[in-house]
Amino acid sequence: MRRSWASVTVGSLVVLVAAISYILLRNVSESGSAQEGYSVWALFHDASGLFEKSRVMTAGISIGHIEKRELDPKGTARAKITIRINPGIKLYENAVVAKKSASLLGEFYLEIDPGSEVKEVDGRPKKMRQLVDGDELKNVIEPIAFGDMMASIGTLIPVMREILIDVRRLTSGPISDIANQVNDLIARNSEVLESLLNRVDHIAANIEGVTTTEADDVKQSIKNVREITESIKSLVGTTHEQIAKTGEGARGSLDKLQSTIENLDKTMKNMETVTSRLEKGEGTAGRLLADDTIARNVEEITEDAGGFVRSITRLQTIVGLRTEYNFLTSTFKNYLAITLMPRPDKFYLIELVEDPRGYRTKTVTVTNSSSQLAPESETRVTLTEQLRFTLQFGKRIGLSPNMSIGGRFGIKESTGGIAGDLYLFRDRLLLSVDVFDAKANRYPRIKATMQYAIWQRNLFLVAGADDMANYVRAPGGGALFDYFAGAQLVFNDEDLRSLLLFGGGAAAGAASK
Repeated sequence: MRRSWASVTVGSLVVLVAAISYILLRNVSESGSAQEGYSVWALFHDASGLFEKSRVMTAGISIGHIEKRELDPKGTARAKITIRINPGIKLYENAVVAKKSASLLGEFYLEIDPGSEVKEVDGRPKKMRQLVDGDELKNVIEPIAFGDMMASIGTLIPVMREILIDVRRLTSGPISDIANQVNDLIARNSEVLESLLNRVDHIAANIEGVTTTEADDVKQSIKNVREITESIKSLVGTTHEQIAKTGEGARGSLDKLQSTIENLDKTMKNMETVTSRLEKGEGTAGRLLADDTIARNVEEITEDAGGFVRSITRLQTIVGLRTEYNFLTSTFKNYLAITLMPRPDKFYLIELVEDPRGYRTKTVTVTNSSSQLAPESETRVTLTEQLRFTLQFGKRIGLSPNMSIGGRFGIKESTGGIAGDLYLFRDRLLLSVDVFDAKANRYPRIKATMQYAIWQRNLFLVAGADDMANYVRAPGGGALFDYFAGAQLVFNDEDLRSLLLFGGGAAAGAASK
């Protein structure tokens, strides 16, 4: 009678789950056929470091992701990057997309300036067109490659050397001669002027002696002429001294300039020697730049290291605490689950499980006797109260923005197992079927579970049926069909950081008291 009642229960549960799955799949296929947001594209000369699902940011906030990358179908020898923009984000025709480095190991992301609705053109405001699905981002900024920088430096060095040679010739030739000629001219004119003033002074003395008997006004005039002569003589002497000092300062400055140019010339020769050795592949740096094998090895090592670092930095950790109540056995089953997600489509599931059924081991003993026609066998199932563990690898495939399917395999509750998952409504609803634990049961243990998020994606209601293929207890009281309900609390990276900060602050406050 108990077996018949369990069969009816299982059949009803299967029909109910099938009906719910059909309704959900129909709603998802109708509402999730179109992808959310819109796509735009841009052309890049170098798309290295950009991958599908790479971030697209504005002011440090994600506004989309790279949907596809390919060569330009028009044959422009450039990469066409298609970007999926989140709903509600507006871009205009004056938007600018820039390729920026996220780390020193070659990872890049795209930064978009959305532009503005109105832009001033030729002093007049002009209305900018809003981009729609399939439009091109025409304003593209790409970083300068190391090879282009070295090529520019190589073409600039010979030009600078020629300029320095011309400056050296100019300062050591015409300018030096002109300075020397000016100095000689000033010296000669100073001597002539001083001689002339001495003669004027002598003539004035003679005139004073001749006119001593003249009128007072003549004496006064001659006296004034003498004072003017003395002033001119003093002025000329001072001027000569200042001009001489200026000439000496100019010669010193020219000497320093000449010495600086000679040092710069030596430096340029050394740089030319170094660049020549680099171009010929001499030395460690020369082999690094000239040998393609070393460059390829360095590039492969950098890409491998970049991929490894990206996988670590993108690793998302999700911790779940779950409790299920089994109605037929009136027991609780508890889980501690840790999900490691290096990528959105790949994850690793680790669980510690406290199962009231215990851990079962089966032993078969065969006894042979000469007095018996056939050997006797005895099957013994042993239950131990120890925690079970789960270690599975999982993979997801997106079918639409609202639906994806996945699979898991590995160790399930300390036994081998496989599983299938159906994610609906942006992961708010999860339908799972696990098959495991076949060593101590007549049939494998089949568990169907439904999880639904009732508060954001942190609190889930759980319901389902366990051990659906075994309606009678295995020897030792192991397997038994049951149905259950419970709840699960989930924390992601941001929640864990908040808890750690809050817990650390509380611990520090308690320690300070």
